[in-house]
Amino acid sequence: MATTRHVKLNSGWKKLDLTPDLLSDKEFESLISCKVITDYEIVDPKDSKKRKLSVNKLDYIKTSGPDTKRDKAKQREKSKDKKKVKKSANSNSAIDISSILLEDNDNSKRAKEKHKSKLKKDAVKRKSLEKNGPWTVTSVKSVRDQNGDSNLSKKLKKANKHSLVGNISNESNPNNSEKKTARKRKEKFVDSYSSERKRMKVMEESEEETESSDDGKINEKMAAWKDLFVPKEVLQALCKNKFFAPTPIQAMALPSAIRDRKDVVGAAETGSGKTLAFGIPVIHNILLRKEKQAKHSISSDDEEECEEMKDREKKSGEGEEYSDEKEKEDQEEIEMLNDEDEDDDDDDDDEIMFSDDSDFEGEENHNLGKVGDLGCVKVIDDADFSELGLPDAGPLLKKSNKSPLALILQPTRELAVQVKDHLQVAAAHTDITIAPILGGMSAEKQKRILKKCPDILVATPGRLWELMSQDPYLSRIDEVDTLVIDEADRMIEKGHFEELTQILNYINRNEKKKNTRQTFVFSATLTLVHSGPQRSSRKKMALTEEKKLETLMSRIQMREKPKVIDITRKIGTVETLTEARINCTLEEKDLYLYYFLIQYPGRTLVFANSKDCIRRLISIFTLLKTNPLPLHADMHQKQRLKNLEKFTANDNAVLLASDVAARGLDIPNVEHVIHYQVPQTVENYVHRSGRTARAMKEGLSVMLISPDDVKNYRKIVHTLNRDEDLPIFPVEHQLLSVLKKRLNLAKRIDTEEHRFNKKKRQNEWFEKAAREMDMLMDDEELLSDLGDSFERSGRKQELRQLRTELDQMLKQRLAPHTFSGKYLTQSGKLELPANEEKKDAIKILKKDKKLHCDLESNQQSKKKLNVKKKSKWKKRK
Repeated sequence: MATTRHVKLNSGWKKLDLTPDLLSDKEFESLISCKVITDYEIVDPKDSKKRKLSVNKLDYIKTSGPDTKRDKAKQREKSKDKKKVKKSANSNSAIDISSILLEDNDNSKRAKEKHKSKLKKDAVKRKSLEKNGPWTVTSVKSVRDQNGDSNLSKKLKKANKHSLVGNISNESNPNNSEKKTARKRKEKFVDSYSSERKRMKVMEESEEETESSDDGKINEKMAAWKDLFVPKEVLQALCKNKFFAPTPIQAMALPSAIRDRKDVVGAAETGSGKTLAFGIPVIHNILLRKEKQAKHSISSDDEEECEEMKDREKKSGEGEEYSDEKEKEDQEEIEMLNDEDEDDDDDDDDEIMFSDDSDFEGEENHNLGKVGDLGCVKVIDDADFSELGLPDAGPLLKKSNKSPLALILQPTRELAVQVKDHLQVAAAHTDITIAPILGGMSAEKQKRILKKCPDILVATPGRLWELMSQDPYLSRIDEVDTLVIDEADRMIEKGHFEELTQILNYINRNEKKKNTRQTFVFSATLTLVHSGPQRSSRKKMALTEEKKLETLMSRIQMREKPKVIDITRKIGTVETLTEARINCTLEEKDLYLYYFLIQYPGRTLVFANSKDCIRRLISIFTLLKTNPLPLHADMHQKQRLKNLEKFTANDNAVLLASDVAARGLDIPNVEHVIHYQVPQTVENYVHRSGRTARAMKEGLSVMLISPDDVKNYRKIVHTLNRDEDLPIFPVEHQLLSVLKKRLNLAKRIDTEEHRFNKKKRQNEWFEKAAREMDMLMDDEELLSDLGDSFERSGRKQELRQLRTELDQMLKQRLAPHTFSGKYLTQSGKLELPANEEKKDAIKILKKDKKLHCDLESNQQSKKKLNVKKKSKWKKRK
C-alpha cells in the first residue's frame, strides 16, 4: 500500500560525480546525470491531528464530518450561507470591490473562505496527482516567488470573476464553454489512451507470437525430453546449450525422481551426464517449493486486506448518518469551486500545494523550527523500476530462506566448482542461487555469501563442517529438502572423509525431515566390487554388489525402496576408450613418456601416485620445453584453478596430476591419459581413464608398467573381467636413441640445480634460526660447503653451457629430411622424408592390432597346414 509522507529539505540537491568505469557498462547507457540529497528530514503526517488529506471526494466527506449535534448545526448554517452567496452572485450584475474588502473583519466570512480554500486544495491536488503521477514535490522557494501578491490581489481576482459572471445574460449558461473545453480535453485523452492501448495490445500480441514460435521451436527440438517431467525453465537452458536429447542415465533417473519423488542410487560410466541426472530434480524441487510459498504469501495478503476492509467498514458505519445528508451539499460546493477556478488551476497549483501544507505547519512549526524546503512525497512500497532500465539488484537481496533448500557434497574442490557451474547453466532462467563452499578459499568471503541465503550449496565436507559451527544459516542444514552425495563410494570409505560421517549424523538427527528428504547417490564405480587386502587371518564374507549398496545406503540412512539404476559395463570402461600398455623398466619411464609427448601431441593428462614424482617430472619436462602444468593437493586453490583453465585453453597442453584430478572433472577434448604409475585401486584406474573418451568421443589410455607395477596391473585386469592382457602400444625404437640424449642432458642439469638449491636452502634455514634466537654459529659443520665465489661462478657457467647445448639439441629434427644414399630403395624399402603432420595414436594402435591379428591368423593357418601335411604323410606310410 502507498503512504504519503513529507520530506523536509535542509539543503539543496548535490551533483554526484560518476566514474567512467560505471558508464562503460551497457546497462547505464540511459543515465545522463545523478543528483543526491543528504540533508533532509521525513515528517509523518499521522502524528498531527489537523492533517487529514484524502484521494477520493467521499473519503474527505466521511473523515471530516462532525460527530456532535452542534457541529452538524454549524455545518448546515454554513451551507445555507454558501447557497445565498451563490444566488446573489448570479443575480447581481456587478460586485462592489470595497464591500468585499470590508467583509474581512467578519469572522463568519473568514470561516467560509477557509472551508472553500480547503475544498479547492483537495480538488487541485487530485488533478495534479492525475497529471503528474503519485510523486509530487513542491519547493518552498518557488512557492514564495509565485506568492508575491498579497491577499488583496487574490480577492480582487475573485471579484473580477464574479463581476464577469454577473454581466453575462441568462440566455446562455456561463459554464457551457468551460464544459465544452473539458469535454474536448476528455475526448483527446480518451483517443490518446485508446491509441496507446491499441499499440500496447499489438506489442503484447507480437510478443506472444514470438514466445509461441520460440516455444514451438523448443518443443520440436526438445521432443526427446517430453516424458521426463523437466521444468520449462530448465528446458530453455538445455535448448540454448544444445542438449537436445537426454543420456541413458538421465532418461532412467528423471521420471522416478521428479514424478515419483523417490531416492535414486545411480551407477553410470564416466562422462554419461550424471550431474544433470541429479541437478534437474534438485531445481524442480526448489521451483515447486517457491510456488507454494508464493501462493501462501498471496493468500495471507488477501486475508490482511479483508481484515483492513472490515475495520474500515466498522469505522465508517458510525458516520453514515451524517455522510448521507452532507454528501450532496459538499459535491455541489466542489463543482461550483471547480467551475470558478478552472482557468486558474495551472497558475495556482504550486500555490495551493504549499498552502495545503501550511495548515499542517501551523501548529507544529515550533517543533520543526524554520520551514526550509518542505514537500509532499508519495512513498510506494516495493516500487517497480524495471522501466528505467536499471540493473537488477539480484534475487539474493530478497532472500528469506531460513535454511538451505539443497545440499550437494563433492569429494574435491575442482569437482565442486565444476558442478556449481553446470547447475548455474541449467538454472539460468530461474531465480535460484547457488554457492560453493570449499577449502582453499577465503572463509570470510564464504560467510558473506552465506548471509545472502543461497538456495543450493555445493560443498566439500571439510570446509562445510568447519563453517557449520560458525554460521547460523548452516546450523539449520538438517532442514534441507534434497541431499546429493556425488562419488559416494569414495566419500563413504573408512578413513577418507571423517567430516562426512559427522555431517550425515547431524543432518539425520531431524526425523521428520529425514522421512521426507529426497537423496541422490551417484558414482561411476558404485557397483564395482574387488577383493581388498587380507590384513586379518579371519576369513571374510565375499562382498557382492547388493551388499555393497546395502551398506552404503545404511550409512547415508536413505528411505526405503529407492530407485537403483546400474548401466555400467562389466568391463568398467567406456566403449569408445582404447587401452594399451608399454612394458619398460623404472628408469625408462621418463624416456617413453617423453617419446609419447613428442610423437603424439595433443591434450594429454599424465597421472602419478605421489606429489614428489610430479615435482620431479615438472622440473625435467620444463627443461625439455613441453610446458607441463602441475596439479596436486599441496598447491594453492587459485593456482590449481588457473592451471585447469590453461589446460582447457591449450589444445596441446600437458597436465601432470595426482588423483585429485581423477574423479568427475569434465575437461573437454582430452585425447590421451597416461598412467605414469599404475594406480593402486581399480576405482582409480576407471576414474583416471574416464577423463578421456567422454560424451561418445574417442580416447586413449596408456599404462607404463615396470616390474614393480605388475601386481597392481594384474589386479586391474582381473577385476575388470579382461580375458586377455592389454595390447602393447607400438614404439619406433629408432627415435629413442635421439630422445635419450636429450633426456639425459636435462636430468643432469636438473640434478645439479637440485643439489645446489637444496644446500642453499638448508644453510638459509640455519642462519635464519640463529638470527631469531640471537645466537652466533661457531660450528661450521652445520652449514654445507657451497664453495667460494670463484667456484660458484664456474658452476653457473657450466650450467649455462649445458642449457645452451640442450637448446641446440631441441632445435634439431628427430628424423632427417633428405636421404644420403644414391637410391631411395637402397635399404630394401622406399624411404621418404618424415611427415610433420600430427599423428593419431589411436589409429596407429588400431593398425598395429590388425597387423598382429593378421600375423596370428597366418601363423595359425600355417600350423593347421603343417598338421594336415603331417597327417597325410602318416596315412601314406
